Amino acid sequence: MKATSICVASLFMNIGYASPIAGRDASEIASYSPFIFEKRQGPGSYYAITGATGGVHPRVEIRDLEKAGGEMWNLFLLAMTAFQAMDQGVLDSYYQIAGIHGMPWTSWDGVEGSGADISGSQMGYCPHGQALFGTWHRPYLILFENLQKVAASIANTFPDATRDKYQDAATKIRIPYWDWAKSLPTDQPVVPTFVSTEKATVTFPNGTTASIDNPLYDYNFHPLDHTQINGTGCTLGTGPSGGLPSVCDNSLQTIRAALNASDHDALNRNLRRDLTSRRASLYAVLSQYQTFTQVISAQTCATLARVGNLESIHNPIHNAFFPGHMSPSSVAAYDPIFWFHHANVDRQIALFQAVFPDTYLESCEAATATYTIQTGTSLDSNSALTPFHKNAAGDFWTSSSSRNIVDLGYTYPELANGATNESIVASIKAQYSGPSDILVTTSKTQLQSSTTAATELYLAEVKLPLYGLDDGDNGAAPYNVLLFLGEPKGDSNDWAFGENFIGTVSSLGGRNIQMENTTPAPIDLSATLAKAISAGVTTNEKAKDYLKTNLKYRLELGGVEIEKAKVSALKIYLISTEVEIAQSDDTFDRWVGGFKEHGRIEG
Repeated sequence: MKATSICVASLFMNIGYASPIAGRDASEIASYSPFIFEKRQGPGSYYAITGATGGVHPRVEIRDLEKAGGEMWNLFLLAMTAFQAMDQGVLDSYYQIAGIHGMPWTSWDGVEGSGADISGSQMGYCPHGQALFGTWHRPYLILFENLQKVAASIANTFPDATRDKYQDAATKIRIPYWDWAKSLPTDQPVVPTFVSTEKATVTFPNGTTASIDNPLYDYNFHPLDHTQINGTGCTLGTGPSGGLPSVCDNSLQTIRAALNASDHDALNRNLRRDLTSRRASLYAVLSQYQTFTQVISAQTCATLARVGNLESIHNPIHNAFFPGHMSPSSVAAYDPIFWFHHANVDRQIALFQAVFPDTYLESCEAATATYTIQTGTSLDSNSALTPFHKNAAGDFWTSSSSRNIVDLGYTYPELANGATNESIVASIKAQYSGPSDILVTTSKTQLQSSTTAATELYLAEVKLPLYGLDDGDNGAAPYNVLLFLGEPKGDSNDWAFGENFIGTVSSLGGRNIQMENTTPAPIDLSATLAKAISAGVTTNEKAKDYLKTNLKYRLELGGVEIEKAKVSALKIYLISTEVEIAQSDDTFDRWVGGFKEHGRIEG
């Protein structure tokens, strides 16, 4: 049947879902929605977050979900459309679930803020820069995975000939992840085309094929209340260094890498520029032993995470969308891509858990405040992950109760089908090993009869102030640190696209923060050094002095330079460690002998 552009609102009214403009109140929507308020029976009863049902099924990479097509992909698009169309006043609507993260700075499911840090503040529940960062997002994601119930309701409306297939797809549907560290040919965008296209083609239960607004492209506020959601983070006339980016009020939908209309070409350039560096940082964190507490957040607890951490690796993805709803983070969860981004971070945590199963969250004092957590609060694996209730009685999810993902109804491809530690290691190596291998290739060829060999790995260790750029309004603005080999060339808007650009680390900014908090965020220098050695510019023996002399850095956001003096606590050091080379594809190279410090990079 030929695709036609039709009114999505009228179609979804036919299968029992509100349109974005229907203006229906919560009680009327609850009469036909499959899950709204079904677990809240009265005063003292809370919304029970139980996750997807129907067994354990993998969350798959979103490109693979689209490529497979069929009932699962069609149902996913239909369910996302219906989910986003729900009345914004309903507790488990897309709007309200997204609002848990930051704006509109209000309570969810009766979980109120408390304490001196909370009074008069503007904060969401998300614990950025805290030890709970990684585990907090697990119940958040399974709450979003209530999408499955929307999908099941839609599946039931398909005719007899296809209903069984759609019902089976609804049982298996899980939130997909977006692997932004995936090795891609240069002609493939980092943001998949079907996520950056305004229209999508779907088949409705009545057999009609239609072109609809793509629910993966943006979220349309209905309505946009400027007193609650202030739109995208737009630059001030003087640039972002003049304070927290001002807020646009003229966007009724989420925006990416632009002020008024998404610019996916710019976004893909931003993400492509340090894909190699990002993959190297991720591989290091997944392959080298650190404690779970070191790995899942940017907070420094007992010991510095000098190999890196997953929160710091995730930050530049947000800032690549600036100016837009993914940056600043207070409105990030409204963009549909936020959920695929964080499903990927959860996958990375699960991979680390599988490789290093004997370490988990340790006690640590909160370095920053959230809506419900005061600075200095002692946090551990039994701390409440607010505002997420496990049951109607009001028990909260904790890091302990969310430790095993199979108990939550999902897994990931690398962990499914009887995966072993060896197969998981081999999969991680196949997907992400790269720059650090460049410098060990020669050593590997020289092994011959020896069983071990080692080479020196150099890193730029960025001591990143998580909230170091004062916004002048009781908070911190986002910013990026760009590292170069030699002076950056051209205009600040072009710096990161020059041949001498190495990589990025980022701060997301935030509200009610401690300006002095820093985290080590290393940048792997292997690819840069290998190029220089190959070009005859330096040698392995002279690498240390060459790097100390030539490494330079700049601060910016959205292509606008930020004066270094505005983030005075930022410091960058050259460090190195020996790498003991693995002898098989199912074991990792090992960083051995501790770290050597070679002084501060001043450039």
